[in-house]
Amino acid sequence: MSKTLQEWGSDIGISKHIYKVGLMDDPKADVAKVMNDASALGQVDWKVIAKREVPELNDEDEVLARLALRLKLVDPTYYPKLKGTRSVFKLNPFDVDSHYVMKQALAGEQPKVKKLKPVDIGNYLIENALK
Repeated sequence: MSKTLQEWGSDIGISKHIYKVGLMDDPKADVAKVMNDASALGQVDWKVIAKREVPELNDEDEVLARLALRLKLVDPTYYPKLKGTRSVFKLNPFDVDSHYVMKQALAGEQPKVKKLKPVDIGNYLIENALK
C-alpha cells in the first residue's frame, strides 16, 4: 500500500482504494524495503498491509488472473504512472465489508459491520487470490 499512490488515484478519479498485489520468492524478505529501494511505481512510501506464506502459489500471473476475475484491475495502458504494472487493483470497501459480514453469518455468528483496517483489506485480497 502506498498513500501517495492512493492520493494519486483519488486525484485522477480512479479511487483512493487502489492496492498493489504481488508475490515474493523469499518469505523473510522485507517487502516494503525492497519496493521502496526500487522506487516501485515511482513511490517510496510502500507499506505491507498483509502477507502470507503460500507454497502452492508461485506464479504471480496466476494470482493476478485469479484476482482479476473478482476485482477491477487498473489498466496501465490508460495510466502511464503505473509504468505497465498489471498488479494494481481497485477495491470497493463495501465489497470488503460484505465479505466479512457474510463470513460471520456463515460461521453462525451475529454479523457486525466493523471499521475496515488496512490488514482487513490485505487479507481480503489474499483470500480472493487463493480462491
